[in-house]
Amino acid sequence: MYINLNRNLILFYFYFVFFNQALDAGLLLDVMSKLHAHYGDEGISIIMTASMARAEFAIKYNGKRSICFDIENEYAIASSELIEVFHPESAMKNEPLKSKCEVKDLIDLLPADLTHELVQEGTDIPTYMAEYALIDINLDVGRRACCWMGDDRVFLSQDENRLVTMEEIDDIVSKLGGFGSDNRAGLEQKLHRISGMCNRNGEVIGLSMRVGRWFEGNAAMLVDFLLGSDKSILILGEPGSGKTTIVRDAVSVLASRHNVCVVDTSNEIAGDGNIPHPCIGDARRMMVPSLDAQSNVMVECVQNHTPHVMVIDEIGRPREVEAARTVKQRGVRIIASAHGDLRKLLKNKELRGLVGGVETVTLGDKAAKEEAERRSNGGANGQFSKTKAQRMGEPTFDIIVEVRRGEKHEWRITRDAKTAVDAILDGQKYKVESRTRDPQLSIIMFDFAEL
Repeated sequence: MYINLNRNLILFYFYFVFFNQALDAGLLLDVMSKLHAHYGDEGISIIMTASMARAEFAIKYNGKRSICFDIENEYAIASSELIEVFHPESAMKNEPLKSKCEVKDLIDLLPADLTHELVQEGTDIPTYMAEYALIDINLDVGRRACCWMGDDRVFLSQDENRLVTMEEIDDIVSKLGGFGSDNRAGLEQKLHRISGMCNRNGEVIGLSMRVGRWFEGNAAMLVDFLLGSDKSILILGEPGSGKTTIVRDAVSVLASRHNVCVVDTSNEIAGDGNIPHPCIGDARRMMVPSLDAQSNVMVECVQNHTPHVMVIDEIGRPREVEAARTVKQRGVRIIASAHGDLRKLLKNKELRGLVGGVETVTLGDKAAKEEAERRSNGGANGQFSKTKAQRMGEPTFDIIVEVRRGEKHEWRITRDAKTAVDAILDGQKYKVESRTRDPQLSIIMFDFAEL
């Protein structure tokens, strides 16, 4: 049974239950009395049943909350149990991820006798492990071919004397779209990336064949930020942590509503060839001729194509940091990724401008003593120092999403980059939202943490 409750009245109760540590219990009792007066015993009974279900979920999952997103309230975080009671048609839940890997196109590049570990016996159909766990295929002249399934190396031939030849490397290279100045190539309208290792004469003697994947629904855990705000988002993580797969689906989600342009260095987001891969939906794509040109293309994109949102897969050089700042100042929202985590980013002199930069100021004796005492009382290192690190300016990115290799379904989200950076520079921990999902179910779990 559903009950259609007055939206304004219940929203307070709704978000109190979700962020229950933030408000006084007396306020909750006041709202409950109003709900009772308005809807009577039956309505209160239904709400309390939902609240009990929420409490049972929290007990089962070590205090985590089950959440969805309230479409009619700008995709705000909502209690799954409560929204089912009062407004089920407005609930946006996590959908099971749909993998669209196209790994067969990559396997087909290999010599036939090197595919046996990757295809089902007697067929050319990829195995389950190849479809979902294969990360890289590595080929080097004069050495055994191997691939990586997660953290495990698997040799593609059981014959230790079966070595890769120069002719086999040349044959694969001839089927590609051509290597750029960054020694990367791809397949027409495919997401896979093939990187070359060259000898001193410029000849390709080794290949790293990275599987490109698109998971439809992958960005669902960020929909409140993507569609419910206009804030710029930076996704941080080490190589192989899944940053690009998040970016791809975020592009598609945003392009359903906004004019989105992808600045695609090495065709990493939208694949090789003139026609972008369908994974970016209605977004447009600007290809970047070389790594050195990425910052110029970012500015050109704003000047010539007036996007609402610009998406960049990886920012890794100082000129791109400055270009991102210019883009943001011109009123364009940015979604981008970079290597590392927030603490490491602040130690990276070339990239920390993305979150406001860091400067060192000199303190007088009195101020230094007061600062040491304050930090000591706050639980940080209270050692006396006449210098202090502080944020230099406004962050280019408002929201930080941190992902880790091997934990692709658990993300740590910082809603306020400015506050988090200040806390780190002050020697304190910073607050994050931990969002976790089961990729096969509609459940998203939420918790608070400090890093």
